[in-house]
Amino acid sequence: MNSNDLVKNILKHDIDEQDRILKSTEVIKPCPVDIDLGNLLVWDSNIIDQQAYKANRDEYIKNTMRDNMQLFVNALWQVPIERHDNAIVAKLPESKTIVPREKPVPKPKPLTKWQKFAQSKGIVKQKKSKFVWDETKKEWGRRFGYKKANDDSKPWLIEVPTNADPNEDQFAKRLSAKKERVAKNEFQRLKNIAHANKVNVRNDGALINKKSSANDMKKALATAKYSDASMGQFSERATVDEERQTRGFSKRRKYESNLGSLKNEKNKQLKIFDQMNSSTTK
Repeated sequence: MNSNDLVKNILKHDIDEQDRILKSTEVIKPCPVDIDLGNLLVWDSNIIDQQAYKANRDEYIKNTMRDNMQLFVNALWQVPIERHDNAIVAKLPESKTIVPREKPVPKPKPLTKWQKFAQSKGIVKQKKSKFVWDETKKEWGRRFGYKKANDDSKPWLIEVPTNADPNEDQFAKRLSAKKERVAKNEFQRLKNIAHANKVNVRNDGALINKKSSANDMKKALATAKYSDASMGQFSERATVDEERQTRGFSKRRKYESNLGSLKNEKNKQLKIFDQMNSSTTK
């Protein structure tokens, strides 16, 4: 073999290697695949070549996935393309495949007490502007939140009322009053949520359980007898069962003596044996 033949063989080998690595973008299949660009989905309905699959399963799956991905990319470059902020964006069409939901459709939120009242009175909420005019700063500012306009919550000077203690800190008093208002609003919000979810709540926020059993009532009564200042010393004496329920114990279990009758023990064991051998089991 001369040098020219050697060079031709090397070049041919390189071309074959490139063809093997860099495959063509044109993929031909017996049945065309179904491509849903809206869901980025490719459905291949071609029959699997069982002989090639059994010979080399990984290679067969890899080639099939490569061909389907190539068909998907070819279809993707045929849709309208736009450029936004130096990025190429493809405008996908509407999806064709109906995909089931992972979770059920969320239920509508129950109306609050104010929303029910507004519906009954025909009150329509009007959307206010986020910005208002600040007369002090002579500029537009936010209506609520950080650096809001006409904010008098943090004044640098507070006039002491006539009937107030001159040594009282008016700044701390105003801050305490604000915290109380915030806590009251939060408490009212939680009550509205409980009312919307049909949870019985007392005025102090305690839950009202209408399904309490007689046992729960006895336990609550026994606890209440020991909840006064004298720890129940001057209250009506609780029974033994009530005391045990208060301490978290149930009724005392009775155990039989270890030195019992041999005849009774034999009868019990025979009875258990008969039950195990009987055709009708409980």
